Amino acid sequence: MAPLTRSMKKKAANSKSRIMQSLPNELLVEVLAKVASNSFNDLYSAKLSCKDFNKMAKEDNIFQRVDMSKFPLVSWRFDDKFSKFLKHCKRCGNEEALYRQGLRDIFRGKRVQQGITCLKKAASKGHVEATYVYGAILVCFGGESKQEGLELLYSLNHYKPKGFSVRECRERVKGLVRNMWADRKVVGKIVQARHETAIAKTCSDCGNRQEIFTVERGWDPLDHENFSSCNTCRWHQEVNIFRDILNDSCTPLY
Repeated sequence: MAPLTRSMKKKAANSKSRIMQSLPNELLVEVLAKVASNSFNDLYSAKLSCKDFNKMAKEDNIFQRVDMSKFPLVSWRFDDKFSKFLKHCKRCGNEEALYRQGLRDIFRGKRVQQGITCLKKAASKGHVEATYVYGAILVCFGGESKQEGLELLYSLNHYKPKGFSVRECRERVKGLVRNMWADRKVVGKIVQARHETAIAKTCSDCGNRQEIFTVERGWDPLDHENFSSCNTCRWHQEVNIFRDILNDSCTPLY
């Protein structure tokens, strides 16, 4: 096949442009949003491929749905463009951006209450890891928050028919939290609160003591599904595992 001449390439580009211009903007935005939700790299490639895509990629709906899995939780090198991009995603209600901002604000000890708010927003949008972390923190602090936290954790059971795995969710949370060196004071408050609310308490559903039944029964404490037939016991044990993840993620003592 003979190579394309310059005039042939220009003609093909003009034809492509006419096709794109004939499509409604709403459709272009929806196509880009779908691309963005699967891969940021693909979104970037789409922007470079077409002027219309590049223009439409600035819509808030794109930032709301863009995939952020390839971005680091903590950037050790300041990048103004990257920082603005993340803030824009958060303002547009991107679930993953809210979740990650929540983790940074809480576990770096800078803006704990703002971090809780971000986690709550992400959880309300159905973000499973945010629901896991926010629910576990509420259970740790006990009181009126405990039941709210348990209800959030119970809600994750609804995702199991869709392939949701508590162990996989936990590992994703662990992978992010351990890469940021959590503030020891903040973690200490959560861990201490968990100890005070759980010690010597019994499960309201089955009567087992929440702190010692792992030893008595000999089950693998990391195996959420087979740990216990009691849903409440399983999630209390999961909160204990979350507490241990936080302990392991603390900044080192020198």
